[in-house]
Amino acid sequence: MSTIQKQSRRARALFQCLLVLTPIAVCYYWLTVDTQYDFLTTFGIIESSIDISGYTQLPLTITTRLFASIASLLLCGIIMYALKVLIHLFRNYERNEIFSLDNTLSYQKLGYSLFYWVGASVVYGALMSVILSFNNPPGERILTVSFEGMDFLNIVLGFVILIISWVMKEGHILADENTHTI
Repeated sequence: MSTIQKQSRRARALFQCLLVLTPIAVCYYWLTVDTQYDFLTTFGIIESSIDISGYTQLPLTITTRLFASIASLLLCGIIMYALKVLIHLFRNYERNEIFSLDNTLSYQKLGYSLFYWVGASVVYGALMSVILSFNNPPGERILTVSFEGMDFLNIVLGFVILIISWVMKEGHILADENTHTI
């Protein structure tokens, strides 16, 4: 077994573990944040980009935690989609299918998933501001829409990955033409 196949198997196994652990961690986070069972943020394992105290001074209710979990799982769905694509890509690498048309489509899907991530994160931030401030008295509820520098970087990275997929697709077409040339 080649080094590419061994490393691809390891990467695939890691992505499969992350595919399972990601939604579990999201649910655990929202069900335990600001409680005595909040080990993820207490030990610095997870650092949330959302400052809950900036939206409400009240303790989070079960309903708020449930809605926050659902909203986070929707955003998490994009991560899980990208992980699924990566698992498929590295499974192809395990089979020694390096420059296949299927891999170029996987890279294209990864590029688009970054665009989905940026759009969904803008909606997610707005949705979370409403969810977390919903129990505040009228006049103190918050709607925040933001586009951060990291979002711009993700868009640029998405374009780079799409260009790489396009170049790989053209390379695959040229290689296919060369194999059929007499």
